[in-house]
Order: sequence, then C-alpha cells, then structure tokens
Amino acid sequence: MSKEMGNNLTLKIFALIIAIILRGYVMGKENPPRTKPIRNVEVTFTNMESLEQQNLVVMEPKVAKINVELSGKVNSLKDITPRDIIATVDLSGYKEGDVKVPVYVEGPPDVKIVDYSPKEILFKFEKIIREKNLVTLETTGQLPKGYILGEAEIKPQSIYIEGPRSWVNSVSQVLAIVDVTDKVDDIKAVVPIKLVDHKGEDVRGLEQEQNFVDIFIPVYQTKKVPIELQTEGQLPDNYDIVDVNIEPATIEIKGKKEDLRGINSISTRIIDINSLIGKRNVLVELELPENIELIDPNQQVTVTLNIDETKTKTFNYTLNDVNIRNLGSQLKIDESDLEQTFEVTLVGIASKIDPINKEDLYIEVDLKDLEEGTHTVDLNVREEIGVLSMDIVPNSLNIKLIKE
Repeated sequence: MSKEMGNNLTLKIFALIIAIILRGYVMGKENPPRTKPIRNVEVTFTNMESLEQQNLVVMEPKVAKINVELSGKVNSLKDITPRDIIATVDLSGYKEGDVKVPVYVEGPPDVKIVDYSPKEILFKFEKIIREKNLVTLETTGQLPKGYILGEAEIKPQSIYIEGPRSWVNSVSQVLAIVDVTDKVDDIKAVVPIKLVDHKGEDVRGLEQEQNFVDIFIPVYQTKKVPIELQTEGQLPDNYDIVDVNIEPATIEIKGKKEDLRGINSISTRIIDINSLIGKRNVLVELELPENIELIDPNQQVTVTLNIDETKTKTFNYTLNDVNIRNLGSQLKIDESDLEQTFEVTLVGIASKIDPINKEDLYIEVDLKDLEEGTHTVDLNVREEIGVLSMDIVPNSLNIKLIKE
C-alpha cells in the first residue's frame, strides 16, 4: 500500500512540473518579449531658475526632442506613448556660450530602455544685458518749397533696451519716425520707438525702457540774399579799388517769417580794407541778425579785393589831331585855327592807363549846322575802359569857318 502511494505522489509531482512548463510555454507564446522605438519624446528643461539667477537665457533650442528604444513584453509595450517617457536636461551650473548638456531618460515599469539619441543636446546660453541707445529721428515726406526743418529736440534723447546679448547687439538704430509732409508750423508729436538692425528690419523680443518719445521740430522759412562787404580804413594814396569779388555772392538764410521780413542782404563784419591788399580769398565772417541762421552753418565766405595804383597821363594835341564832323560843303577851318593846342589828362588804374597812347584817343568836334563865321566848338573824347576820369583843357576852341 505504501509503495503504491509513493508511486502516485511521484506521478503527481511530475505532472505538476509538466503543467508549469506547458503554462510557461503557452504564456510565452501569447506575451513574448519585444523592442519598441518611441520617437519625438519631448525633453523637459529643469532648473531654469538657475539660469535666471545668472541672467542667462536659452537661445537654442527652444524645444528639444529625442528618440528612445524600449524592450519588454508585448503587453507592457503596446500602450506606451512619448508622454510615458520622462526625458530631462539639468540646466544648472552653466555659463554663457555653446554647451552640450546630457539627457537623462526614465521609462515606465516593466520595460527597459535599450538606447536613446541624442544623448547630449547642444544649448546656446546668452547673458541678458541692458544697453543705452540714442534715439535717432527720421523724417518722411517733403516740406513746401521755401521751408526747412530746424534742429529737432527729442525727449528722452536715449533709452535703455534689455534682452539677450545678440539681440541687443543687433540693434543698429532706435528710430522715431515723423511725417513732415506740407508742414509749415513747428512740429510737436509723441512718436513710437522702432528698433531696427543694419538692414532696416525690425528687431523684436527686447524690453524697452519706454515705447514713446516726445518730438519737437522747428520749421523755418528760407531766403536767398546778397552779401555786402563792410570795410573801414583808407587805401594808400594813388591806389583805388578795381573790383570786389565775394564768393558766394549770395547766401541762404533761415528764420521765422516775422524775423525774415525786411532782410534784403547780409553784411560782413567790418574788415580793414588794408588787410585785403595783395591777398586772395580772405575769409570773412557775417553779421547775422537776431534769430537768423545760415542754412549751411559751415558755409565759408571769401573776399578778393582787386586794388591797383591810380595813375595820371596827359597828352597834348592840336586841332589838326581832331576828327572834324559835319563840316559844311565849300567851308573850311581857317589854317591858323588848326594850330590851336589843348591837352587831355586821363586818370585811372595803372594796368588800364599804361597801355594807352596818344593815338588811341578818339577826339572830335561836331560842326553840324555851322555856317561861315567864327564859332566856339566843344571838344569830345570817347570814353576808354578803365579810365576813371578825363579832363580836357581847354574843353572848347574858337574857330573860324571860311569858304574854300
């Protein structure tokens, strides 16, 4: 009996082992081990506050994703999505610049992380900086003819901008744009600020100390007037001014309408005339009336004074040297009268007087309508260029007309 019972127990144990093996085989067939790729798992950036404490900001990347490969039983893997994978980077302890930061990955229970990529992510960290920039005024449109803009006032003249270093450094100008089309009165405006790069394109994402500035631009009328030379002193004896050359001869001025009214010329400051002798292109200053300015404040005015010696020259003539006009037919001048003498004295600048000879002067008497008898006739000399004065002594002669 005991032997029979022992055999039964052995059979039972053997059957149990067979059953366990069969169960494991069946279970393995229905839920076998597998691998599964999970793509585009978003990476969480941790310890961002550490960056903020160092005035750092992440420039790149704004979002990071990795691919993960898992292994496990089919039942464990089948419902896993990217949200079930925890991928993180710890951003504490880094400085400004390009840095590779390791990625840490955790998966759900009952699965194993076989691999993931990338294992490091390249981050670009930048300092947050604050910089002061001048505000530049830019105008659009055209004023009416005869008007010009004065120097603008901008309040405040500069503002602070704040943001990542590269963004702040990309700002080429802080602009305030004003349309001046057809304006004739002073311009007052509150204008928005625009940040632009060297290409004139907007720079966005920066913080500004303020978004608007106050603009004041005076509007002036313009006028072109001649320049008048003011001199003092006297030239040396026997010298005279041949001509005066002012360059430019006219100047453009600006001012309010009421201030420009009645201004028809601009005078130079008084200059000693002797300081101009022998010099060319002497710089002179202008005397501008109150509230009047030059359109071009850098405009230079030069004066050249052509001065020459005054010279006297005297020629002696007889009536025989004179051109007789309109002598009546069958009349002639008594021979004795033709020997009457007179002299012509010329006064003028040396360069004009020196070349003149006695024969160059044209002297005449006009006997029109004179008949036989004694007459007093005037001597006339044609004017010569450069001669300041002519004196004829005597300026008339007595002649006797007789029949031939």
